Amino acid sequence: MNIIIIKKRILIILFFVFFSQNLMAEVHLKKLDIKEKFPNISILDDKGKSYLFKFNDISNQNGYVINFWATWCLPCKKELPDLSLLKLKLHKYKIDVITISIDKKNIKDQLIFLSKNNGSDLTSFFDKKKELYKALKLRGIPTTILIDKNGFIVSKHEGILKWAEDKVVKKIVNLID
Repeated sequence: MNIIIIKKRILIILFFVFFSQNLMAEVHLKKLDIKEKFPNISILDDKGKSYLFKFNDISNQNGYVINFWATWCLPCKKELPDLSLLKLKLHKYKIDVITISIDKKNIKDQLIFLSKNNGSDLTSFFDKKKELYKALKLRGIPTTILIDKNGFIVSKHEGILKWAEDKVVKKIVNLID
């Protein structure tokens, strides 16, 4: 086979692999058939203190995008800048973007990692024992869940996505609303 034809086929495959993830944002982000209540499990805040989410009691937010990640996860690292941009875009809709690490490293090192990888503006929590992760029956990372203002999970997405693209932002707002 001609080397030029092989190179063209490789470029076409790479194009589809790279761009196809967000072409199907409508498919990736779907409303759950049955809403689940977010578990009542404490995790650690950025100071190492126990924290329990109380959605409608403590906030005037309309919803949350919660991303589970770890420092050793390359796709997680790749999507951090997009999550930061997503946070800016969702601010006007009163939807916050939160990260929850399942990493066992100390919190200070994880915060440094976030800072070096464009994620320092994200509200960060830590689930070192993976109790919340297990209660949600998550299968891998990155996994992102959408929560409405009453603390119900309305959507789950496993894997990386270009979170800050306008069509994804619109889909998130529609799912949480």
